[in-house]
Amino acid sequence: MPPIDKDKYLCIGCGACAYRCPKQCITYSENIVGQYVPVVDYDSCIECKLCEKVCPVYSEDIPEKTSKYNDIVGNYLSSYKGFDKAFRKTSASGGLLTAVLYQLIKVGEIDYAVCVRNKSKGLSFYSYEFIKTPEELRLASKSAYYPLEMSDMLRHIKEKNGKYALVVLPCQAKAIRTLQKHDKILRERIKYLLGLVCGGVPGKAMVEYVANDNGKDILEIRQVSFRDKNSYDLNRNCSVTLSVTEQKSIRSNFMEGAFGFSYLNKLFHYKGCNLCDDIFAEYADAAFMDAWLPEHNQDIYGTSICIFRNEKLNDILADYFSRNDNCEEVDISLSIKAQNSVGLIQRKKKQSYFKRRLYRRIGYLTPDSGHHHISIKENLKFLIRSIQELFIQNKSFKEWNKYKRKEISFESYKSTMIKFINKIKKI
Repeated sequence: MPPIDKDKYLCIGCGACAYRCPKQCITYSENIVGQYVPVVDYDSCIECKLCEKVCPVYSEDIPEKTSKYNDIVGNYLSSYKGFDKAFRKTSASGGLLTAVLYQLIKVGEIDYAVCVRNKSKGLSFYSYEFIKTPEELRLASKSAYYPLEMSDMLRHIKEKNGKYALVVLPCQAKAIRTLQKHDKILRERIKYLLGLVCGGVPGKAMVEYVANDNGKDILEIRQVSFRDKNSYDLNRNCSVTLSVTEQKSIRSNFMEGAFGFSYLNKLFHYKGCNLCDDIFAEYADAAFMDAWLPEHNQDIYGTSICIFRNEKLNDILADYFSRNDNCEEVDISLSIKAQNSVGLIQRKKKQSYFKRRLYRRIGYLTPDSGHHHISIKENLKFLIRSIQELFIQNKSFKEWNKYKRKEISFESYKSTMIKFINKIKKI
């Protein structure tokens, strides 16, 4: 039997297995912290194990190296840094991803841009949207620190003819590339994957945590918006806004608020994210990220760095970048420097390799560890940090479960986690 619905299987809730299953016997439910987890109907399962083969955590598919390759970034053709004035204020970072989608729709290269967009009804707060006009892009131009699974979105693409560009996370890009190898329709219709640099995906409970920390029940929240910008907070201190009424909202920022505390301590993250070693969405045709560089520390609205891997996409956008006075072509090393400044390079390369071996020893099913030289000092440091991370997540899951069962109050959960995190990080 495939183990994808077992506790020791490190699922990241992408939905690829549900889409790929020939018997359609895999559905998704939400666990106590709002993560999507697979549910297998074993009476219908034929044990073909196709679900395991498309899982981005365990799939052995790797991109074929091209002539321009970097061990950290992967394949690349060109890299740009800058912003687009038309989209900068309403987008995550400098708006270059939105600008690229705008250009692709404008020149007829795609019929639909598939993005995640916030909505104002239901408890999901976000959904996949199929955007047909450049004007609609502004409404779906921010990042979402929120889980969504892709199976229905991919089924829609299979049922409706057209040319699509998808905005995806690194794990989703890998899953889609694997699916495309076996699915001619997806291969023909999905023209471009535009990837986002990702630090991990939290469950829906993170939004509930922010609401509760501000004295509101999750049922009172009408809409959620991440990466909100304003004229007095720097871009590094991005915020989440929870709308209660048309006039009243909750704002929690990244540096001091409940948003940052819950995200940075990974209180509700998928454990599969802990083992991810793909920083720059290596399976995507292009990757987009914040320019976390000293010269942009005082940015209010943000600056983007983007990496292009697809020759056709690179050629289509060459004219746009040559005309944009706020952009410049930069060396690929700048993207590495930008992400190294926030710790992603070490955490998602060497540390992920170490964690794969550690998790395997304590009973988790883990992918191949690859090969990295780790010094004795690094081994000790990674061991401490990995144990801290795992203990915090397990403690959070246990205490949040108590809270949701009404065995403890939210204040008790919060107090317990603050004390636990302060204690364990002294190690």
